[in-house]
Amino acid sequence: MKKKLKIILILILLSLFSYFFSKVCIFTLDMVKNKHIQKYLIKEVINVTINKDTNEEEFKVDFPKLIEKNKDTVGWIRYNNDKINYPVVKSTDNEYYLSKSFNKTNNKNGTIFMDFRNKSFDDKNVVLFGHAMLDGSMFGSLTDVFKKDFFTQDANNYIKIYTPNKILTYQIFSYYTIEKEEYYITTDFSTDEEFQNFISVITKRSYKDFKLDVNTDDKILTLSTCHGTGNTTKRNVIHAKLIK
Repeated sequence: MKKKLKIILILILLSLFSYFFSKVCIFTLDMVKNKHIQKYLIKEVINVTINKDTNEEEFKVDFPKLIEKNKDTVGWIRYNNDKINYPVVKSTDNEYYLSKSFNKTNNKNGTIFMDFRNKSFDDKNVVLFGHAMLDGSMFGSLTDVFKKDFFTQDANNYIKIYTPNKILTYQIFSYYTIEKEEYYITTDFSTDEEFQNFISVITKRSYKDFKLDVNTDDKILTLSTCHGTGNTTKRNVIHAKLIK
């Protein structure tokens, strides 16, 4: 009897090992696939040059070509020394691109996507979601924001969004970790008072006082990702206001 139980236990353990091993393999393969897709995209649609007169970098996105590849494209995001350097898409819900790559194939790494309730980057609060990947891809590198002295480097205060019509620059004014909720991803506000209350709440939550004035005339960009891995219920959140 004891021998049979031992065999059953071994079989159960082997099954569990096989299950989790296959999960890890699939997850790793998805990372490799997504990196390949991103590398190909950058080669195909991004052109970086140096302006001879100003000696400044000029970053251009071939949006017609990008939209041809995926009509859900709404922009391109750059942040954290290009650790975040991805197209931004939008679907009819906030589920589809959690498990789809830019080319719409199944992929656990997902894609950076805009909240489906947003109409465009002209909204008062534009929310972008991305997975916190262990290799730092997608929004995985947002953990850097929570490191000591991260904001002593001036460039780390600014997020760039490229759209087919313009280049948007946002300055960070709040970042924090919070339990998953709907409040900070509110995209529509009935009154200026409601929006001002929202601004006050998310500003007070910040781990750092950026001493940056934000008011109802401003437009906000919100980045949201998981805090940690697995079935975590916490979110890392960053808010920035449009400055130009």
